[in-house]
Amino acid sequence: MILLSMVLALAIERVLSHLEGWREHALFERYVRWLHGVAGAGIWNSPLMLVVLLAPALLLTGLLQWLLAEAVYGVLGFVFSTLVLLLSLGPRDLGVALRALLAARENGDAEGAERIRLDLLETPGRLTLTPQGQDRRSVVAAICIQAHERSFAVLMWFFVLGPVGALGYRLISGLPRVLADLGDAPKVLEPATRLHGVMAWVPARITQMLYALAGSTDDALAERQRATQSLAPNWVSETWRQLAAVGVGALNVEEDGNGPAAPRSLDAALESVLALRGRSLLVLLALLALPTIGGWLA
Repeated sequence: MILLSMVLALAIERVLSHLEGWREHALFERYVRWLHGVAGAGIWNSPLMLVVLLAPALLLTGLLQWLLAEAVYGVLGFVFSTLVLLLSLGPRDLGVALRALLAARENGDAEGAERIRLDLLETPGRLTLTPQGQDRRSVVAAICIQAHERSFAVLMWFFVLGPVGALGYRLISGLPRVLADLGDAPKVLEPATRLHGVMAWVPARITQMLYALAGSTDDALAERQRATQSLAPNWVSETWRQLAAVGVGALNVEEDGNGPAAPRSLDAALESVLALRGRSLLVLLALLALPTIGGWLA
């Protein structure tokens, strides 16, 4: 049922591409800002604040998951799980964003293309991109991380913990940005960033494997080896840097020099990374289906 929920959620996301308004989780962001306004400085700056921020949504989701698990022969539990997963992906479908970027570039809409590009370049951690972020490697690297954050990690945590896992990763991955937007850089921001890094550590390495299997394996492994030879600021940054390197290597994206990428070469890179994401999703679903197939054959 978990695998079926994943396939159904991905299919609905593909067909209903304008779901981002339902997946922004504005209620959670308002809750964080409300707590920031009413909580005292001592409480707010404690790492235990993470529990206060995340527990209500996750406990409620876990309770509903338990109550609905066997309701109407499991149908309500299945619908609930699929709905939570669907709302935890994104918030914006990466394929839609990339196709919109390609269309904007093709139509000469420089302002629209720049807005989408900057949104795609917003990566977690402290990944070092070029100052303009316009060369192919930087753009592809950022999109490979975005694919992990928007899809792969959410799907993996859903496979492990169901709706609680999917929603939990989505909230935890977005929490550092919400806290940073508060303006006064609360001390809880650093623990939130580390918690995101912990939750992403294993899924990011599985995503590396998916990229390598779905792309140029030798080039992906070579890029990962080069990435591990240089020191990262911290272990969280190392996770994102390795993931970006493997994605770039899997597509065998070459350097553009010091200038921005030529329009045609960048468009080709965007098409390639979109195809890599699709192939990697198929590999992930195939790997997750193996236990089910094994159970049928046993």
